[in-house]
Amino acid sequence: MAKFELIHLPEKDLVFGGNEEDKDPRIGLTNFGPYRYSSETPNLDKIKIGIIGDRSTLEKTKRILTEIQKKIPAKVTNHWLYPDFPGVSPESKFNCSLELNNSWEQTITLHEIETLKKVIDSNERIGKAVELYINKLNMILEEDNLPDVLICSLPADIEDYCGISEKTRGAKTPKPTELEKQVNELKKQNQKFLTEWGIIVDEEKKKERIKGYDFRNALKGKLMSHKSARPIQILRESTADAILNYDSTKKNTRQEPASFAWNFSTALFYKANGKPWRLAKLRDDTCYVGISFYKDKLSFNKDIQTSMAQVFTHTGDGLVLRGTEVYVDEKTKEPHLTEQQAKDLLADAINRYTQRASRNPIRVVIHKKTLFSEAEIKGFSEAIGSLKRDFVALSKRNKGIRFMRAGSYPVLRGTLITLSDKDYILYTSGYTPRIRTYPGHSIPSPLYITHIGDSEIREIGDEILGLTKLNWNTTSFSTYLPITLGFSQRVGQVLSELEKGKQLQNHYKFYM
Repeated sequence: MAKFELIHLPEKDLVFGGNEEDKDPRIGLTNFGPYRYSSETPNLDKIKIGIIGDRSTLEKTKRILTEIQKKIPAKVTNHWLYPDFPGVSPESKFNCSLELNNSWEQTITLHEIETLKKVIDSNERIGKAVELYINKLNMILEEDNLPDVLICSLPADIEDYCGISEKTRGAKTPKPTELEKQVNELKKQNQKFLTEWGIIVDEEKKKERIKGYDFRNALKGKLMSHKSARPIQILRESTADAILNYDSTKKNTRQEPASFAWNFSTALFYKANGKPWRLAKLRDDTCYVGISFYKDKLSFNKDIQTSMAQVFTHTGDGLVLRGTEVYVDEKTKEPHLTEQQAKDLLADAINRYTQRASRNPIRVVIHKKTLFSEAEIKGFSEAIGSLKRDFVALSKRNKGIRFMRAGSYPVLRGTLITLSDKDYILYTSGYTPRIRTYPGHSIPSPLYITHIGDSEIREIGDEILGLTKLNWNTTSFSTYLPITLGFSQRVGQVLSELEKGKQLQNHYKFYM
């Protein structure tokens, strides 16, 4: 039995332009600009952007892109938590310009939107909307000179009637159209009929359809198989309106213009193949792997899920691998890999790491949200061979343990508590001295860690804490989960829309 003890892990530094370091991604970008791999690697000095939308959203998107090229003062008092945005321009430390081109622009017509609104079934309507955008995107991708990233601007009607995402912040259930309301009213009367729109209302047939359909995930998944696929950035008209008219709508928006500009521009930069920052002291000989599972939308068997691996190098390069179908354990209700599946998936992950890092790892770290089964440990160990290994199970499960701190603020981020020889608690959220506050709204929950492997727990904790700062979809100081697991649900949702046999893009930027 290990001695109960508590230590505080120091905040991790990030590396920016000129190999300068700072703990805060926004302060580092403001003072030093984005990271460069080496003196031989050219800076990303231009982001070529394609746009798809109706006349209104095209105009608003261009206004947004104009605004983020300027300095935007933060409209809140805590400038440690919400710093000013320096602007993406050759004059700022970003040293980068935004390029638009008429050949990278496609317009959705009013007729096309009205046609979508006449589709009664919400799943079918979302599918038609995805098809509409894919056709427009394909026209752009036929050009010889291609953009780096594609912004899909969603008009209010598409946002309302097609929904955005099932599980993401600001999620919207598709709003029923007038025709759908009429059909629903008749269905309440147990009527089956052939309407003037040519739709047979057949409940048995409807049960055979896919239970849910997500616009965002389907759009990213469908475009992924294109030979010239580009990452997608979705911009809702309601978001554009809230940012462009912030002074009159600030009570109804989730973020002020400077915060939006930070997140939006950094995502564009990363998706254009830039590297905003990297961790200063992440081991360059270690392959970091996140193992997770997702429910395939094309499968109606609730007892089957699909495995996937997310692989990261010390520079933060992320790769996504799709595994095989696995069965959910009847007792624990958790999916687990067989020994052979574990061996094959990790062997593939290590191989992809070696190709990307141009070197073989000497250590493999595996993160997983559930405890490792004996079969998984054996299979992973076979794939690892003689290399050093660390199996790290991370969960949010509440064991009834709560730690408090004297004063007005909660436990410090980076607090690591030893419970036993293999069980630990790590606070990845909490009071953060660098930003002078706790950025959450409720009592922070720790991560419960079960570790089996070669390394000391301090090193394991340091790595987890550092990997919470490698989410380039936001410039927040840190996230709750390490990047190896933090986006697993979103990645799985995109993969669930990708038909088997279709080309899979491995780079992480296609899933953000």
